[in-house]
Amino acid sequence: MITCILIAVILLATAGNVTASEKNGKSPRATCGVFDLQGYPLAKGEAVALDGEWEFFWGRLLTPEDFQLGQPVPESSGYMSLPGRWTSHKSKGQALSGTGQATFRLRLLPAHNTGRLSLRLFDIHEAYKLWANGVLVAQSGVPGISAETEVPVRSLHLAELALNGHPIELILQVSNHHFRFGGVTDSIMVALPGTLEKFRARDWGLALFFAGCMLIMGVYHLFLFFLQKRDPAPLYFGLYCLLVVGYSITSNTSQWVASVIFPWWPPASMEIFSLACFVMWPSLLFRFLKELYPDEFHSWLHYLLDARIVIFFCLQILAPGVPLYWFIALCLLQTMVFATYYLHRLVLCIRRGRSGAKFLLIGLAMQFLAGLNDSLTHFAIIQSIYLAEPAVCLFVLTQSMALAARFSVAFDSVERLSVELEHKNEALQFEMEERNRLGQKVVSISEEERRRISHELHDGLCQQLTGARLRASALAHKYAGSDDAQALAELADLLNTSTDDAYRTSRGLWPVEHDTSQAGPSLESLVRSITKATGIKVTFEKEYFCKKCMNPNVTPLYRIAQEALTNAVKHSQSHCIQVRLICHGDGKIKLSVQDDGIGYDVATSKGEGLGTSIMAHRAKIIDAELHIISFPQSGTYVSCAAPCSVLTISNQNSERSAS
Repeated sequence: MITCILIAVILLATAGNVTASEKNGKSPRATCGVFDLQGYPLAKGEAVALDGEWEFFWGRLLTPEDFQLGQPVPESSGYMSLPGRWTSHKSKGQALSGTGQATFRLRLLPAHNTGRLSLRLFDIHEAYKLWANGVLVAQSGVPGISAETEVPVRSLHLAELALNGHPIELILQVSNHHFRFGGVTDSIMVALPGTLEKFRARDWGLALFFAGCMLIMGVYHLFLFFLQKRDPAPLYFGLYCLLVVGYSITSNTSQWVASVIFPWWPPASMEIFSLACFVMWPSLLFRFLKELYPDEFHSWLHYLLDARIVIFFCLQILAPGVPLYWFIALCLLQTMVFATYYLHRLVLCIRRGRSGAKFLLIGLAMQFLAGLNDSLTHFAIIQSIYLAEPAVCLFVLTQSMALAARFSVAFDSVERLSVELEHKNEALQFEMEERNRLGQKVVSISEEERRRISHELHDGLCQQLTGARLRASALAHKYAGSDDAQALAELADLLNTSTDDAYRTSRGLWPVEHDTSQAGPSLESLVRSITKATGIKVTFEKEYFCKKCMNPNVTPLYRIAQEALTNAVKHSQSHCIQVRLICHGDGKIKLSVQDDGIGYDVATSKGEGLGTSIMAHRAKIIDAELHIISFPQSGTYVSCAAPCSVLTISNQNSERSAS
């Protein structure tokens, strides 16, 4: 639908110049230097092209004074059919060169005796002056007899002619010493006042409309690039759009609409800017297509496109003028060759199922046809209008569709991957929760098994060893002085030591003593037993927010403290160990074990020991944060902060106890 609307706009751009010849069914033409409008009365909205035979004076820049009565009649070079290039005309049997100067003369017989007419002169190479009945009515640049004396300016000019009941003598000086060929390649139009102005306003409005569309799309693609810099395709296309805008508003394709927006811009620098944009944009277009379809477009071609940019600037510096414009013509032909190559590669992309290739093929096909039309118009092979702007605008539209298709595919892929990732995350979360549950269950079973074994040792083996020790002691006293007394005494000491070891093992597995303020084994009894067994000063400090701690994580913290104390006793060579168990009611219960031993370098230690690994495993199971800080000769500090999920319950229990 959008494409149809744009095509309709293009058709409106090409229509509207209703001529009187179309109205009357035949085309009026100049014959032998005379254009008779008396049989073609003009109406509003109609225009007539002053095509046909103009009197031609080659090699001279004549003025109205040269045709006054009493002056020698200038020698004519015959009649030249306009619009046309003078290279297609022969003077004295010889073909004319592309550069030079000439004068054209036409007698216009108007249909009305009074009033005014408007003339439209467009893109005459490279400078001209126009007189009507001896009055200078239009000028573009300064005609000269050499490149040094000529000031080239290509432009669109509207001139007014006053009617006085007599024929109008038009004298047109044209010189060209900078372009490839000279002449009047576009029809000179005549109409009633206001008609040509409306045509110009319409053409400029359409040119600005297409330029605005391309400018918006260029800025949009540049913004896309700054959001996603890993993909340079939007950057290339955004710059391509900006260069096309720069070329279109400063060239004859838009009738130099930039001169209205920027009246201070010198025509010479505007022409250079326009040509530079024309030479550079194919390189960016190729890079854009190469980024989209890297397997279908050949990488080495961008060197050729970049080389012509370098050649252009070298010619602009070293050989401006005719050599430069011949190079521009070569670039124009080369652009058509590249367009054919692009179409071929895009067809290949469609066959391979590349995303967005169909849209780009449609846009480039339209641009190719418009480029063919503009090339033929530029070389004066056909009479047409320039279609570069609407064609490029259509290509930008199709590229946006291709980009939308790519984004749609990307969004679908991202959405699909997001759903898959969400499912995987849910599965992993479930697996982690199941592992934690199983880990906690293993710890719970392990603690229960330790308690059972501890009780069995305490009530079974320890009691039996105690009985055997007492029996051995009794026998040693009974048989004192006998030969077996010494052996019985040694047996009694051995049984006493074994009994103490059995009791220590039983208490280590599960202390018989429990702290009445917490739901787990007593750290205080653990500290006392270590102090008694090792002689190391071990202090214990506790601080509870609740009167009775019901946190089930106290038991794992007890085991972590047990491992930390065991490591300190065995390896730290410490003299003092400090144990703290603190809960401030902030949802955390913190255990810390600090010694003043020799410490070690955590950064350079080779892995973790078994005790450290066991502590880390127990902390992970209860979602606790374990930190070990140690430096050589500075002791070791072990801290573990476990969550307290029974804070509310503990507070409620405290309130019940208080009541």
